Amino acid sequence: MRRIVLYIVVGILFYNCIDEVDLAITTSGNDPEDILIVEGTLTNELKRHTITLSTIDTILDLQIDSVYTPFTPPRDIERDLVNYEENAQVVVVDGNGVEYGFDEVSPGIYESSIAFAAQLATTYQLLITTSNGGSFSSKPMQIQGVSEINGIHAAKTTSDTGAEGIGIFITNNSIDGNSQNLRFTYSETYKIIAPLWRPREFRLTNYDPCALPVPTYDLEIVDRTEEQRVCYATEESNTIVQAQLSSLSGSGLEDFMVRFLGRSNFAISHRYSIEVAQLVSSPEAFGFYEQLDNFSQSDNVFSQVQPGFLEGNITADNGREGAAIGFFDVASVSKTRLFFNYRDFYPDEPLPPFPFDCGVHSSPESHVSYCFMGEFVNDCPQSIIERIDLGVISYVDVNSLNLGTCPGPYLYVASACGDCTRIGTNVVPEFWIEE
Repeated sequence: MRRIVLYIVVGILFYNCIDEVDLAITTSGNDPEDILIVEGTLTNELKRHTITLSTIDTILDLQIDSVYTPFTPPRDIERDLVNYEENAQVVVVDGNGVEYGFDEVSPGIYESSIAFAAQLATTYQLLITTSNGGSFSSKPMQIQGVSEINGIHAAKTTSDTGAEGIGIFITNNSIDGNSQNLRFTYSETYKIIAPLWRPREFRLTNYDPCALPVPTYDLEIVDRTEEQRVCYATEESNTIVQAQLSSLSGSGLEDFMVRFLGRSNFAISHRYSIEVAQLVSSPEAFGFYEQLDNFSQSDNVFSQVQPGFLEGNITADNGREGAAIGFFDVASVSKTRLFFNYRDFYPDEPLPPFPFDCGVHSSPESHVSYCFMGEFVNDCPQSIIERIDLGVISYVDVNSLNLGTCPGPYLYVASACGDCTRIGTNVVPEFWIEE
């Protein structure tokens, strides 16, 4: 939700640079930076629940890009793009007057101080006081009904755009209450195998790039001491998937697709797992996420934005309109997990390509001192020791054939190609099951 709102606002700002237009996103004189974004869902799971608070950041960093640049240190895009609301007071109060306090466990992320489960026929209200004294509250919300996923499977299919791939399908059935409005989220975990992993690596010590007359350093090629060939990466869903049952559709869904993976998607190259969570939502929550999804998919967001364009259930207690965007929901949840391998569906096909350029490179071992005051022209790439210091390369071999336009003593690749911990973790997930 934060990402979609950010893109809408950034688009509006760019549009305003061309022509003045009243889009009512800052109603009642609100600046975009003052708009509080609230995300939180209580479920009937016994756990510590999470509320996320942020504000719209109108400072656009044009250097941030989700495309991997091999020899540039990676940035935390999620943290760079989000202006989290820190030092707020967050409380949930149920219909019986019981309060559940939330602690800030990381900037803008608030977790309940105790584990609890939302109960049927009980209302819950979110109360927020920001660090600058702003007071916000949600409408009282409660679980609408209960529905269970009773089947999940993967199958080869074709997307709406004609792409070939794997679909993840579920079936479910209603158990109690009004289970008409359903929202799906998922967490997918996949195995990564570094394609150019080698058992040895660079070790750079005592590096002083400003030493004179030349930089000083010690460079060794040593055996690796940790697992860096096989890793696992987990990604949370960032799309909105909903289904709405009609009175004519029976009591549940049959083979409803919650996720599509193109056959060239790197995530399914080796072994892939997905945990699907089905939330029984309120009609208000369904409408809010439907609006949000429409904005994210619109070819022309400006034609879609109207006054009060995202009406959630969070309001400012002083009556100031447009001061908050978001939704606090209370829902029942049902979860299920699935594993599969690429070879299960494409046994004779080559694996999807690794997502990064794994070309082998070389460059001079050292460089001119950073404190050298004379004139010097260098048309070569960054030196090996500079790139090791930045943590962006992995050792491949000795450059015995003098490969490269500026050959150095060693061959290397972008770090992710030889060290899977750059894009994943070498800790095997507790739930992971091999064939």
